[in-house]
Amino acid sequence: MVVQSTMLAVPAAIAPALAAVESLLGPGVLSGFLAAAILGVGLFSTSSTLASFAKLLRPLFILALAAPVLWIALQVVPIPFRGLGNQIWAMASAALHQPLADRFSVDVRETMLALSHYNLVLAVALVTAVVTLDKQRAAQVLSVLVSVTAVICIFSILRRSNSSGSVPAEQVWTGSTEAALGVLLSTAMAIRAVDQLRRPRRSPRSPAGPLAMLTCAILSLIVSLSAVALCSGWTALIAVLLGATTILTVVAIRKLFFGMWGRVGVLATATMLFVAAFTFIPINRNADLTIALSTQPRAATERMLQDTHAIGTGAGTFVALLPIYGDVGMLAMRERPTAAAAVAVEMGRTFLCGLLIVAVISACILFARALSRNHAYIYPAVGAGASVSLTILAFAENSLFDLWASLLVAAVYGLAFAQSLSSPARDVESIELRQLMQEASDRTTAARRIPTIPIASPSPLTRVALTVIGLLLAAQAAWMVSQSWPFGDRLSVSAVAGSNEAKASALQSTRENAATISGFAATVGLRSDNAADPQNTGRSADLNSFSAVLEYSPLRGDVWLMLAVLSKQHAATYDTTSLLRMSYYTAPNALDLIPLRLSVALGTDAAIKEPELRDLIRRDLKVAMTGRTALRPAIATAYQSASADGRAFAESSISELDPGYVQKLRSRGP
Repeated sequence: MVVQSTMLAVPAAIAPALAAVESLLGPGVLSGFLAAAILGVGLFSTSSTLASFAKLLRPLFILALAAPVLWIALQVVPIPFRGLGNQIWAMASAALHQPLADRFSVDVRETMLALSHYNLVLAVALVTAVVTLDKQRAAQVLSVLVSVTAVICIFSILRRSNSSGSVPAEQVWTGSTEAALGVLLSTAMAIRAVDQLRRPRRSPRSPAGPLAMLTCAILSLIVSLSAVALCSGWTALIAVLLGATTILTVVAIRKLFFGMWGRVGVLATATMLFVAAFTFIPINRNADLTIALSTQPRAATERMLQDTHAIGTGAGTFVALLPIYGDVGMLAMRERPTAAAAVAVEMGRTFLCGLLIVAVISACILFARALSRNHAYIYPAVGAGASVSLTILAFAENSLFDLWASLLVAAVYGLAFAQSLSSPARDVESIELRQLMQEASDRTTAARRIPTIPIASPSPLTRVALTVIGLLLAAQAAWMVSQSWPFGDRLSVSAVAGSNEAKASALQSTRENAATISGFAATVGLRSDNAADPQNTGRSADLNSFSAVLEYSPLRGDVWLMLAVLSKQHAATYDTTSLLRMSYYTAPNALDLIPLRLSVALGTDAAIKEPELRDLIRRDLKVAMTGRTALRPAIATAYQSASADGRAFAESSISELDPGYVQKLRSRGP
């Protein structure tokens, strides 16, 4: 009982994770907390609790939960056959002069972080399901979730009002998923309070409790609807209303319209409302289906969708692909795809179709179980409504897979499925207690009088499986807390050419990334022949550190450029021209890399003599000269440090754009 009461704080632990989510410390601590909770479930839960929990884990349900893990493992493991993986691995192998294994994922680091994210979500769902098998704890968890979503919506409204258009679009947190869940949970809480008020009371008690719950639910509903209206688009509002319609449909069938014809009439009316609602959603008919409902910039996403692979490019790799597919200056206003587009790019369209099928089946199962339950019908109804709303939001916005949003979604589904069990399964514990009491009084008589009741005894595999999951989460927590990764940040090297301090900062940042990758390699047993050697010092260690990063993140255009700088300065075994070419391939439109890239390119005669690199260098010069006045000083700096061939090439390229600027460069001299 103590363990189960302690696990009740799991949904509340989501709130402090929101504040620390910017680093790995928050998810790492949460992973450790969830590991302890699952170990407590596996080791100290009663057999009746595990029996009820085992009822949830049907074979198809387990397969649906394990499918993402298996799919991600398929993306990240080395492929024994050459040519089946992504082409970037062969290109990186040729540039580094090392045999790198082919993989489907283009960034092992980002894919492993995505796997850790999914493990957290799965753990929250499992723990919440075990906690909410009891009706009283389910009601408490519902109240906690309503409070958490209300607080999130309030902060979302305040952040939106304080931004006043001065904050970049990617930094404005819309909170659409949290607000949608807040509306659905508040609606469920209000319906439950009304049911308690209308239910005949066996003992005279004050209705103050249900009235207070109804008041809090109405206030939370107002806050959540305000957040949807102010911080989200028209599509999000319709998605929320359709989810609430699903819940109200369950209530209408149970309370007002009985019998088969009554159900048919209510379902037909709900279907008409769904079809009518979709006519109000602005749909871009010329765009891909995964981004047809989006109103955000989507040029890079459209290019990625055209190159999607059946297996995907690796979970969490959209940010790594953005410098390749994005327009010039895209990293200044980072484009974020819809959740459906991200799944299609990172996991493949096959996985997206399977995910949609699972969402539809889950909605149907929860809807049917809500109609078959007695007093706890509102919990599976919330799960069905959430399936409707979140599926629409997945095609319109991108907040569904944010860590804080996905944890709330996991808690809601854990609550919904736990309370969707049929009554016989839920009464196992009370039947066991009744049998024990009667056997204590008269074992022989009780054996004759009590009929044999099929009690589901949990298999020892259930306890073992939970223990293994807890140990894996504990290992993940230790791994995440011990690292100090910047979450997907790129190196800022725009001032490296003229500032030794900036260069030292960039080197230090990359060393941290390399140390993290090396730690990951040691954890999962990946081989890295050129990982950073603690005995090496000076530039050799820097070269090894950069190459270690590229062995598992070959799309890091900033790291390719820094490795080219060190290779050029210290005559390393690497080919500077090949490294420079990889920087262009992996980050062709990154404005912050242009200054240093021009300095390296114009100072390398081999790069000037190669036709392909000449076109790429000319393009950088054109970008810096036309409309990018802030980059013109970088051109002057690169010109002064260029070789004779480099200065001649720069003069011929710039004279086509601005002949007067060539005279200024010549007046300054080398």
